[in-house]
Amino acid sequence: MKRLLVGALLVGTFAAAPAYAAADPPQEPGVTLRTYDIGTAMSRVCELNPGQTPNVDKLMPTVDWSTTDQFGLGDNFVTHALANLTVPATGQYAFRLVSDDGSKLFVGDTLLIDHDGLHDVEPPGEGTIELTAGVYPIRVEHFDRDGGQRLTLSWKTPGANDFAVVPASALSTDAGVVRVTAPGRKECTSGTDTPGDGLPLTAVNPGYDLKNLRPPGFEPQVTGIAWRPDGKMVLSTWGGSDKVAGEVYLVTGATGPGPVTYKKIAEGLKEPMGIAVVDGLVYVSQKHELTELRDTNGDQVLDARRTVAVWPFGGNFHEFAFGLLYKDGYFHLNLSVSINLGGATTDPQPVGGRGTSIVVNRKTGQVTTVAGGLRTPNGIGWGDNGSIYVTDNQGGWLPSSKLIKIEKNAFYNHYTNPDGPYDAQPVTRPVLWLPQNQIANSPSTPVLLKSGPYKGQFVIGDVTYGGLQRAYLEKVNGQEQGAVFRHTQGLEAGVNRVSLGPDGSLYLGGLGADGNWGQEGKLRFGLQKLTPNGKNVFDMKTLKATPTGFAIEYTKPLSDETIAKLPTAYGIEQWRYVPTAQYGGPEVDKETLKVTGAKVSGDRKTVTLTVEGLRRDRVVHLRSPRPFAARDGETLWSTEAWYTMNEVPGSQKQEVFYEAEEGYREGSASLATDHRGFSGIGFVAGFGNLNASTTTHVTVGKTGDYAVGLRYSNGPNPFSGTKTVSVHVNDRKVKQVSLPSTVTWDEWATATETLRLNKGVNKIQYRVDALDTGHVNLDLISVREPGQRIVLFDGKGLDNWQHTDGRRPQWPAVAGNAVEVCCGDLRTKEAFGDYKLHVEFKVPLLPPDVTGQNRGNSGVYQQERYEIQILDSYGDTTLDNNEAGAIYTVKAPDVNMATPPETWQKYDITFRAARYDADGKKTENARVTLVWNGKTVHQNVEIPNGTGGNIPEGPATGSIRLQDHGNKVQYRNVWIEPLSGGVQVG
Repeated sequence: MKRLLVGALLVGTFAAAPAYAAADPPQEPGVTLRTYDIGTAMSRVCELNPGQTPNVDKLMPTVDWSTTDQFGLGDNFVTHALANLTVPATGQYAFRLVSDDGSKLFVGDTLLIDHDGLHDVEPPGEGTIELTAGVYPIRVEHFDRDGGQRLTLSWKTPGANDFAVVPASALSTDAGVVRVTAPGRKECTSGTDTPGDGLPLTAVNPGYDLKNLRPPGFEPQVTGIAWRPDGKMVLSTWGGSDKVAGEVYLVTGATGPGPVTYKKIAEGLKEPMGIAVVDGLVYVSQKHELTELRDTNGDQVLDARRTVAVWPFGGNFHEFAFGLLYKDGYFHLNLSVSINLGGATTDPQPVGGRGTSIVVNRKTGQVTTVAGGLRTPNGIGWGDNGSIYVTDNQGGWLPSSKLIKIEKNAFYNHYTNPDGPYDAQPVTRPVLWLPQNQIANSPSTPVLLKSGPYKGQFVIGDVTYGGLQRAYLEKVNGQEQGAVFRHTQGLEAGVNRVSLGPDGSLYLGGLGADGNWGQEGKLRFGLQKLTPNGKNVFDMKTLKATPTGFAIEYTKPLSDETIAKLPTAYGIEQWRYVPTAQYGGPEVDKETLKVTGAKVSGDRKTVTLTVEGLRRDRVVHLRSPRPFAARDGETLWSTEAWYTMNEVPGSQKQEVFYEAEEGYREGSASLATDHRGFSGIGFVAGFGNLNASTTTHVTVGKTGDYAVGLRYSNGPNPFSGTKTVSVHVNDRKVKQVSLPSTVTWDEWATATETLRLNKGVNKIQYRVDALDTGHVNLDLISVREPGQRIVLFDGKGLDNWQHTDGRRPQWPAVAGNAVEVCCGDLRTKEAFGDYKLHVEFKVPLLPPDVTGQNRGNSGVYQQERYEIQILDSYGDTTLDNNEAGAIYTVKAPDVNMATPPETWQKYDITFRAARYDADGKKTENARVTLVWNGKTVHQNVEIPNGTGGNIPEGPATGSIRLQDHGNKVQYRNVWIEPLSGGVQVG
């Protein structure tokens, strides 16, 4: 229930609206419900940014919903109800919306009821309209903030006495559609967003002239474009799902100024998705085979056909053979996997060998698989020097769409059952992530530009997002990466195929279909071309990574006004993606970065930004909102760029942490989130069965021994005590790993083993072997050189820490390479046994009336079990077990070594963990020595029990925890040295 009642009702009578023709395409009874997770509180129905995939998309009988199960979400969401309404007879119709919170009803383009705002279900919103018999598209937009939720659409037909829920018999929606959904937050349009600045473009890029190439009656759903030596275009068309109605057309005049004509030269093809012309012959990639088409009598009709090659085909609607490139006797194309209606990868696949990039020998028909782990690789194009680039579409194991470079024997992260040929290989990272609904949705052909201001860059089509996007690539530390920019919209259809014609123009083939494959509001077919006109459009030309940020090159010099507001003109965010079997995925570990400097080049065309906190394996979003102008006054065409930061330029530290749940899981191993405190997106569960395993590929800079830690949880089921798994390195079993009890499933410990690793990539697998107990959860793998001091914090980020609930650290950085307590306790991701720990801290200066435990309170927990107190105890002559330097509630320090507030102090701690026997019984208490500001204040002191606010005592290792007690204590220079062999303390 809501706190505010808003009577924002549009009640009135509207003139007759035009009836529409009978709904087309084929219909089924009911209404489409789409729910979007906004995640923030709203007070009105928000306008969604275009092109976003809903979190929920399902068929419902009527609009009468009041439960979370029906809506699919609980709070802070937007709902769209879409249907065609059949009006049986001409007359006056009254409609009623009952909603919690606001809602709107559109009949055709008419806003009939505006019942917006925060309110409860009463009073309803009502409106009346004169309708003639026929079919009308209707749309209900609704939002819910929190509390109850409700949306009901009723009508009162001519002659009726009261309102009734609009029945399923009067509602219909497109039949047999693929209802694609994606997790993650969706965005509402900001009041300041405009096309190209927070919103997709809507117009044609001024650097091109657009020409339509479809004579009247020509409505091709284009799936392939090729060129004959005489400059005539040959194109293939789809024909519809599960039909054998694909066609081939010869198009004349496309490159010239005169009229365009077309001729059908082949038909009866099974959903061809690629076409090529080789030595006067036409080749098409049908779903099941590569087919050669030949004209035998010179009439240009391809009247003979020959099967060149076949490949695995299981009959699924989604098993396409995408694209068709040819070079030096070989064809190159991609095979998509089978999926279910709704987008989930079919498990098991009808046949193996799908989700692959293949090469076909033209003469022999031999099919060779080159790479695997693809899902919907709709786009394929040439790069420099014969390299091949492919776009793959969001889905299972693809949290967002991406551009990849095909490499031999590479695996691109889409797993199948049965396993693909490369599923056990390390994942090859994408060249570009194409963030879903921001810059892409269903990307298609990548085409390398050979001339013009963007020579050497790609343009990439998109069926659902539409238009062309532009991609600049560079190589950093041997890894290709780069930026993608909005380039153009304003076309007649979503772009399924892009071809660089012999005249240098870009030729665009359009396609649209039911469900989520097609650009909203556009045609389902199309053929147009964009011809460069030589105009220099003010835009970002390149975005290059530097060791300290980015260098942005513009096409024109910046204006004085723009330069004057640098660096505040830029906003930057970064996040990462985590592939899972779930369709799509959210932005993970998202954070806002600060631009601390901006240097403008002498020609005013390049701005070099200094950006704090850039990380590898991130997507970085840069935006410079308008006004942002060139010296000649032209405004920036598109203000945003998305950079895939696979590597940060310059020398980088060895990667330490690898999320276990992001590895290759086999057997009964699964992804779970039902116990708190995990890092990443979850943890590996299902480790109770033989051969359950998870495999992680780790990279080290040299061959040698490494301390490899496994963060795990070992709760009381099916028994309490030490459990075991086995560790295999590079396909060789190394040892059985003992994992002491963590007492509950909500606690996490680290078991560290010394493992021999080779320089480069290593395969580390944890598995339940024949003599293992299993029944543990696995969260994180750490890889460090053994015997070295571990710097936990030195002012350069909190990568070694997490909040106790698993969140990324939110403690802010402050002056002096320090952080300030905020937003909950922090603990180390790794857990330790015996160790030496160094911590520097500073308590704030507070008013004299702030006393006792409210004065500069924090604490350093050993193993999250035993607290060494931090407090402003300067000048306090009374030693107590709750003052600074105390083992909290156990023992006061021998002497008060506190310095004044706002001065840095040091704790040097030597800790010996409690000892336990094989039955889990404690045999020795933990012990600690504390040197405070150079003076020993505890000497080998025994700690008999937890000190409060601690995790349970037990035989497992524990993390270092820094306490948030509500005071702005600061920390810096924190390091630890693990000890071994039961070292005595003191």
